[in-house]
Amino acid sequence: VVFHADIVGAPFVIIKTEGKTPTQQSLAEASEFAGAFSRAWREGFASVDVYWVKPEQLSKGGPSGESVGHGAFVVRGERNWMRGTPLRIAIGVQVGEEKSAAKIIGGPLGAIKEKTDQYILIVPGDKTGKDLLKLIIRQLAEKTPKNLREIVFRSSPETIREFVPFGKAIVSKE
Repeated sequence: VVFHADIVGAPFVIIKTEGKTPTQQSLAEASEFAGAFSRAWREGFASVDVYWVKPEQLSKGGPSGESVGHGAFVVRGERNWMRGTPLRIAIGVQVGEEKSAAKIIGGPLGAIKEKTDQYILIVPGDKTGKDLLKLIIRQLAEKTPKNLREIVFRSSPETIREFVPFGKAIVSKE
């Protein structure tokens, strides 16, 4: 299943179904991911419409006699809409059994909630750079049990950067 936010400047997000029907949760999470990493985040939107189609519905060629612009594609048939998809990304922390290192994880809220109770939500905003990344680490540490906080504080801000769309965000109060 292929997802795309209804805005120019959005990536494709793909769910590999292996012939099975994806769950509603999988569809919602893929939609959330597609929306968050689209231009809508950079523009500061709160939500965006996202649609999904089957791969065979996509084509780089237009109708006979028409051309399709560079980077564009044509969708044939009906689109399945996920209207008003919220722009948000959850960033969480997992501390391994050896309790010597923290693993930073990020993605759609539902996926992160399944993996850890220590997470924060970010939404589009104007904070950037190391100050934002350090704030995220600090907030994650506050959600971590006291005996494990130092492990989280030792995390590199660079491990968080890849989860922040366009490098701009604010931490949400949820």
